Amino acid sequence: MAVVLVLEDDPGLRFMFTEALEGAGHTVHAAADNDQAMSMLRRMIPDVLVLDLMIADGLSTDVANYAVYSAPSAGVIFMTGSGLFPKGELFGMSRNARLVLRKPVDVTELTTMVAHVTTPTDEMSLAQIE
Repeated sequence: MAVVLVLEDDPGLRFMFTEALEGAGHTVHAAADNDQAMSMLRRMIPDVLVLDLMIADGLSTDVANYAVYSAPSAGVIFMTGSGLFPKGELFGMSRNARLVLRKPVDVTELTTMVAHVTTPTDEMSLAQIE
């Protein structure tokens, strides 16, 4: 399973996302702010980042952009309840952005999207053929 970095400033949501992803078999490292997420990225290489777009100390795009260099193969799933970037601008702002989930996020959808982002393309193609 995947190593996941979750950045969510709401403690209840952070707990819920962590529990759901761990329940799906992933190893989860949870951060409450950008600084904590950046510190974690200096010590570990995640397979995927699940980032709340708007957190108390700003946008999480800096974390995503840092991950381009520290974990270049890691995809980013942004989560947002805001109306910012309604036309997909995040995909131009962050080279590793793969998906944007709108809040409220369904944990089943989140675990499915994490599995999708961390499954190599050749494995997905084989699964579709079978």
